Amino acid sequence: ALGIQMNNIDTFNGFASAFEEAVEDDNWTRLEKYLADDATYLNVGGPDPKCEGRDAVVAFLKTDVANTDRRFDKRTLAALSSPVTEGDSLSRQWRCTYSLSEIPDLVVEGEARYLFENGLIKEIEEEVASDSMQKLGEWMEKYGDRLHV
Repeated sequence: ALGIQMNNIDTFNGFASAFEEAVEDDNWTRLEKYLADDATYLNVGGPDPKCEGRDAVVAFLKTDVANTDRRFDKRTLAALSSPVTEGDSLSRQWRCTYSLSEIPDLVVEGEARYLFENGLIKEIEEEVASDSMQKLGEWMEKYGDRLHV
């Protein structure tokens, strides 16, 4: 079982690296090899419906980055914990810092949860911490008009 968990961590790390590369160069096809055909993505507590299917998940991630990350000068993602594995599940706490010149950074924290099947990512759930959701709302109210279009 340890071998499977290590394999899942490798898959997760590969996916996370590929995601960061895609943020840089907008080539999202590199994520496909990490996702099961019937992969799903859900932003828990967010407004978006659950994405179903590999292509839908990749398309959503691309759009989400375009609508959020690219509207800031800089975004920095940090792991707050090592990936925690249990069976075919993996979770990790994260902090994302979004920066725009001359205004305070927006700092959002949350948890990512992954479920693996046959070495591929079957489900992704992202959940932003409730206090971060509140901070996000306050920040957008004050500074949302400063974001890049």
